[in-house]
Amino acid sequence: MCVQTPNNIETNSVDTKFLESALTEINNVNNNDLVITVKSTIPPYEIEKVCEKVGMDSSKLTFNPEFLREGTAVEDFFNPDRIVLGGADKEKLNKLIELYSEFECEIITTDSISSQLIKYLANTYLPLRLSFVNEATRLIDYSGGNLDDVLKGVGLDNRIGQHYFRPSPSWGGSCFPKDLVEVNNFYDHEKLNLPLISNIINSNDIHVDWTSQNIRDLYESKNLEGVILIGAAFKEDTDDLRNSPTTEVFKNLKSSIENVIIFDEIINNEDIVKFDYLESLNSSHLFVLMYPVKESTLDRLNKVIEETNSITYIPWSL
Repeated sequence: MCVQTPNNIETNSVDTKFLESALTEINNVNNNDLVITVKSTIPPYEIEKVCEKVGMDSSKLTFNPEFLREGTAVEDFFNPDRIVLGGADKEKLNKLIELYSEFECEIITTDSISSQLIKYLANTYLPLRLSFVNEATRLIDYSGGNLDDVLKGVGLDNRIGQHYFRPSPSWGGSCFPKDLVEVNNFYDHEKLNLPLISNIINSNDIHVDWTSQNIRDLYESKNLEGVILIGAAFKEDTDDLRNSPTTEVFKNLKSSIENVIIFDEIINNEDIVKFDYLESLNSSHLFVLMYPVKESTLDRLNKVIEETNSITYIPWSL
């Protein structure tokens, strides 16, 4: 089962209607040998409620959470860091172990709750790490340090590492925000105090405002004609606009700057401009690279920037 489990904005909790629909259909299959494996990200207590609603025994389910990155999902599937299998039925788990026997990585078999916590806590630590780097970026900028030197010096510690240790305008996407919301729904806040986990989203929101203010200050100090945000998606080389930092920064800037535009080569949208628009510019603008772009794209952008006496700002490399 690989169905979406989005966040329900009205209830601020996971929306299980797609899981319920799938389980209802599966429950009608008369096959005692059937191994039902949930790859969707879903809290165990929620899946139990859905099973009870459709008349299925939740103990029959197995769990196999996925850890696929946006833009590299196929590569990640065939070259996983680990494979996680959860459930109470050892016979069904053994069938899954056999299914993955050709994969050269560690296979972790555990209970249902632990299998899902592995997924949720992985998707908690990664935005925590990104938020730490962004907070460090603000401190480095405030202190007058060299961003690249400081982060390299910190990341070369083997206990920390340099992977996923790059600053950004903020983080976004479809998974991190909804999974963080759900993790914070796991527990009774009066009985359990998790100050780090409970404030990751707030830290990210603060960084969006900080990035927006930096752009606004630079724009106003240079007396430019407008701002162009380069890259619409939440991650380079994708077309995914869900929880895009660019969209959030755009909203912030539009409140005080009339001429704010988003450029993207991949995404076709009436609100997003292409190169023909940029190459028709005849006045100075602030070009903001929201994330790294292809070298060929950068070459064309630099040509426009040079011809219009524009300025470049790179939030992920101050």
